[in-house]
Amino acid sequence: MSTSSSSIGGTRAPAWRRITAWLIDWLLILILPLLLVPVGVVLYAAGLRLPIGLWNLISFLLLITPVTLWCARRESGRFQATPGKRARGLIVVDARSGGRVGFGRALLRNTAKIALPWELGHTVAYGFAAAAGNPSGSLMVVTIIVYLIMFAWLGALFLPSARTPYDLLAGTRVVRPPAP
Repeated sequence: MSTSSSSIGGTRAPAWRRITAWLIDWLLILILPLLLVPVGVVLYAAGLRLPIGLWNLISFLLLITPVTLWCARRESGRFQATPGKRARGLIVVDARSGGRVGFGRALLRNTAKIALPWELGHTVAYGFAAAAGNPSGSLMVVTIIVYLIMFAWLGALFLPSARTPYDLLAGTRVVRPPAP
């Protein structure tokens, strides 16, 4: 299937467009850590010491959750796209009908796309920080899983269907919308 082949709801989105859309989104997403990290540094410098697991939970609640909800809201909203997808001329549609997806399915999509790998990545980072050079076997397994997920998500963009595992899970497809 060529990148210009038609699919329900629009034309299949080329991998490079989806990747550049994601890069644009991450430039916007990075604003939140840029605001939160200095707060954490100040709290740490002031003597606040929390267990690694609590730092991970705080990161999840203040960083990963808002980003996941924001992306889901954007993809289920009027424009059916995050700012990066809009800039690259892409939308998220229902794989069967080609119509707009509801918030629940967009949230499922972004939980699998963003929250799961990001939280696993944080778990690995915090785990290595706590391991002090002696990581456990389970930490190594989670690390391998994180890399497998990242490569699976990226590699799926280059398959003929261009449907990632999170698109399959949510019943969605990313397309270039038909011309009006």
